[in-house]
Formats: sequence, structure tokens, C-alpha cells
Amino acid sequence: MAYNQHIKKLLLNNNTELLARNKNKISIAIVDILEEETLKFNLDEESNYDYLYQGFDILVENLRYAKEIQIQLYDRFTYIHNEMRNILHTIPKEGLTDKQKAKVGSLHRIMNKMEETMLRIYYNSPIEYDPSKEEYIYFIIFDLKNINFFRTACEKFPHMVNSLNKKGIPLIEVVLNKYLEALNVYISKPNLGPIDDLIYYDKVLTTILESDKFNITDVEKELLLNKINKFRENHIRLLSQRAKEKMYFYTNSALLKLNGDKEDENISYMNYKYEVHDVFKEAHKSEAKQIYIVNQNIEEPTFKSSIYTFDGEGACEIDDGLSISFEDGIYHLGVHIADPTAYIKEDSIINDEARKRTRSLYMGDSSISMYPLNLSRDLMGLNEGKRTYGMSYYFDIDSRTGSIIKFDIKAEPIIITKDMTYDQFDYILRHGTYDKNIEETLILLNQVSAILKQVYNEDLIYHEFHNLRDTSVSRGIVESAMIYANYNVAKTFDEKELPFIYRCHVVDEDKLKELTDLQERLKLRQKTDQMVKDLEMIKNLFPRAYYTRINDGHYGLGIDYYSHVTSPLRRYADNIANRCIKKFLLNKYTEDDIKAMNEYIDMVSEEINQKRRSLDEYEIIMSKTKH
Repeated sequence: MAYNQHIKKLLLNNNTELLARNKNKISIAIVDILEEETLKFNLDEESNYDYLYQGFDILVENLRYAKEIQIQLYDRFTYIHNEMRNILHTIPKEGLTDKQKAKVGSLHRIMNKMEETMLRIYYNSPIEYDPSKEEYIYFIIFDLKNINFFRTACEKFPHMVNSLNKKGIPLIEVVLNKYLEALNVYISKPNLGPIDDLIYYDKVLTTILESDKFNITDVEKELLLNKINKFRENHIRLLSQRAKEKMYFYTNSALLKLNGDKEDENISYMNYKYEVHDVFKEAHKSEAKQIYIVNQNIEEPTFKSSIYTFDGEGACEIDDGLSISFEDGIYHLGVHIADPTAYIKEDSIINDEARKRTRSLYMGDSSISMYPLNLSRDLMGLNEGKRTYGMSYYFDIDSRTGSIIKFDIKAEPIIITKDMTYDQFDYILRHGTYDKNIEETLILLNQVSAILKQVYNEDLIYHEFHNLRDTSVSRGIVESAMIYANYNVAKTFDEKELPFIYRCHVVDEDKLKELTDLQERLKLRQKTDQMVKDLEMIKNLFPRAYYTRINDGHYGLGIDYYSHVTSPLRRYADNIANRCIKKFLLNKYTEDDIKAMNEYIDMVSEEINQKRRSLDEYEIIMSKTKH
């Protein structure tokens, strides 16, 4: 003890002398002092911890080359760290004097310093740990909210699952708090609220708890279990029956995971968890049958040019087609889209169900349609040789200047000349075909696509991230026509200042600067090349695109106006856009119509936005389950 007192005196008065002494012996003494000083913590006793901060700095230097002692000291640190946390949890949250608050703050700061030192030991050498990594992890979890980036980060920096925030709160506790906040929002609405954040934080919790490096004491676990049970007690008498069931489901899920249980992933469990309906109710089926029967006799189309559809092999919901001709230096381009709103009334239970589902889901060789299959794959689909109602967007485009001479929209019967695949399209472009009408159409589409692409300037990383599956020439040609139609419809509504649902992607310049600064700091460190590359992609993806009534442009596409009108069999947002077109561009309207549509767009946009991430995750999980 006399030696430790001598070291303490040197820490207080002449810590530079310690750097010249036996590194192992000094390091052990500093940890002894740390344990003695902190574990006798008393709110009402005078004490000064400032000198301990110097001790941490000396430990950093000593541990740089002392590999053998690192593990020994890490075990000591873990014990002290856990005991300090237990002390903090016994301190009341309210009623403290200013001096007591200051003392608690000092203890928090020591814990933070200890956490940093522990992480340096984790990384085998102090120079390999940089607090920027923790900043990066916290950004991914709480700002980017991308579970795949978080899982990758945990693989690269596994011990981050045990990190503390600036207030000394463990990451697992911060995430659990977010989980319960999201659950509270979800169960507080009469018909249940947004689910995205709840599903997301559930996945983050699972990732942390299943990490091989995750450590938690019995006391810490009990605190988390009590937090969940208290949440349940506070809500149990305030909820509807359905909300109560959901609350029990999600709190039980968290309790079981904390106790080491693995989550069930059978189809019925996952459907219930993600609010996915893979079967239509009998009421929906009977309504769909009635819609099918009364719409068998569709009048003859007046548009006589050939219309072709292009999709991937095995596509079932075919909702977009193209026609084109060229005369006197003008391209006459037609973008023809399926029109569910011609069949399904706004007050229909089929429309209500599509709104709940928000979009079709695709899991490898299986799918869950937004509409009953006899409607989406038959009656309303753009199937070869069959009449159906469509929305046609006609463009007369000057081949020399690329400007639009005329833009017209029609709700009309159409008939598809031929359904084709992207592979067939690519083959004909390379080798030709005996059918000269098809060959000429595809050649003209290839020519005009260069003009269509002039309206947008898609960010390369954004394009790479969103087009990983297929980069064929034909897909790019068809995509250019769809973006062109989406752009011009959105532009029309913005200029006329009429209600509409836009697809926007806006980058916060302040956040972009923060990410760039973090990126620059990481470049100065060792072994952070992948993080720098990841951040470059994140800067082009954050935040996610969203639906809104207010046009803010689309950063990822480099475009001032954008919408979704070209996939109404697969996305509910496109149907809202379709109804706006019919209401405000093709018919007369009143001020009451404008007000009602604005309110409707605001409400439904929020519903769609807050379910997108969970549906993406569901598709990924179920695709893996089925294989």
C-alpha cells in the first residue's frame, strides 16, 4: 500500500516521473488506486478525481507495448467498471445538491475515460482505437438506421457493442430505450401506429445480444428486464385489445432475447410481427370477384400503335409498357401504365387493404401482392393481347433539341401487342429479329433514351446501391422512360401548384458536412479504409427517399421534380398519384377537393414512409427462410 500511496502522490504532483519507471508495476498500481478511489464513492464526502485522468494517459503509454499485461488489466477494468455502474444506479435521479451532481458527473467522466482505455485494450494496441469509430457506430444506429451497415460495423469493431455514450449509459440500454419509445408510438394509435422504428430497434437489439463480444452483468440485465416490465405495467390498462396483444408480443420478445432465447422465424410469426398480410380475407376475395365480373367488356382502344412491355423473367404483375414512332425529326413516345383506379373505387375495401399493405413484396421465387391476384395479374395487368384500362403519357420530343413539343395524359383502354423480357430486348438490339416492327421499336427506344436521360443526373453511388441486381442495357432504357414520365408528371403538378404526392430525396447539408469531417478524421487513422468507403456511400444514401406533398426534389437522381406513377400494381403511392391526375388534370375540381386531397396525401404518405424499412427487412428475412 505504501508503494500505491507513493504513486498517488506522484500522480498528484509530478506524473512525468512515472513515465521513466517500471511500466507494468506502475500500471498495476494505477489500477489499484482507481479501484480504491472509485469503489469507496460517497456522495457526501469531499473528494477530487482529477488526478486519475492523468493516470489513464499514463496507462495508454504503458500499454502501447505491454501486450502481456493488457489482458490482466482488462479483467480488472471490467470488474471496476461494472461496480461503478452499480454505484451509479443506486444514486437517486432527483433531489441532489449541486455539489452532489458535480461529483456524480466526475464519476461519469472517469467511466468514460475507462471505457476508452478498455476499448484500446480490445483493439490490442492503443493506436488502433479511435473514438471516431464509436461516433461512426452511433451515427449508423441512430441517424442512418441501416441494419446492414450496423451489422457490418459490428463485424469490424465487435467490442463496440459494449460501449457507453457520453453520459455513461451502455449502448444496449440506449437501444432498449429507443425500442420502448417506438413501441409506445406503435401501440398508442387506435389502429396501431408506425412500425419501422420498432422493427429496426428490435433488429439492433438482436444484433447486440447475439454478438460474441457482448458482456452484461446480472445486475445490468435485471435493470433492463425491470425497465421492460415497468413499461408493460404502465400501459396495460390504457390499450385496446389489439394494441394490448401487440404490446405483450413485443415486450415478451425483448424479455426472451435478454434471457438468451432465439427468435422464432416461422412464416406466421414473422407475418404477425411485421404486420404483413399474405392472405386476402373472404370479403376481399368476393369484392375482387365482383370487380372482375363487371369489367369483362372493355371498349376497343382508340390508340392503334404497338405497345410492348419489358420485365424480368417470370414477372407476374406487369404494369408498364412503351410505344414509339419517329416522324419528321420528332419522337412520339408513349408510356402506358396499368390503371387500378379505373377498376377499384376509393371507398372499396380492396383499396383499403392495398393502403394497409402499401406495396407488393418479393421474396425470391414467391411474392405477396398488394391486390388480389385475379386483379393484379389478370384483369388490371398489361398482359399480351388483352384489353385493359391504362394511363397513357404521350410525349412529342424534338430529336435535335431534346425539348418536349407536346405532353398529353389520357385515361384510356389499351391493348398490349407483346410482353417481352429484358433478355429478349438485349438480344434483339445485338442481333435483330425477323419482326421488323419490334426491331424498329427497340432501336427507337434505344435512341430516345439518350434524350430522356438528359432530364436527370443520377449520382453514381446512389445508382450503384439501388441497381445491384440488373445493369442490362434494356433495363436502363426502360428505366429512363419511367423516370422521364415520373419527372414530367411531378413537374406539371408543381408548376400548377395542385395537390400531388412527390418522391423526394433531400440531403441535410449540415449532416453532410459532419459526415465529411468524420471521414477526414478517419483518413488520418490506421485500418479505417473500409469505413471511409462506407461513409462515401452513406453520404449518398442518407437520408432515405420519402413520399410527401411538398416537392423538395430528388438529390440521388439529381432532379428537381420526381414522383412515382409507373408501378401502380406494386406501389400504393402510384395510385394516389393516379387519383390526383384524374381529379385535377383530367376533370374539374373544387377548393374542397384540393383541401381533402392535401389531407389525404399527408396522412397516407406518412403511413407508407413509416412502413418501408420493416417491409424491406421482411423481404430479406423471408427470402433467406425460403432458401
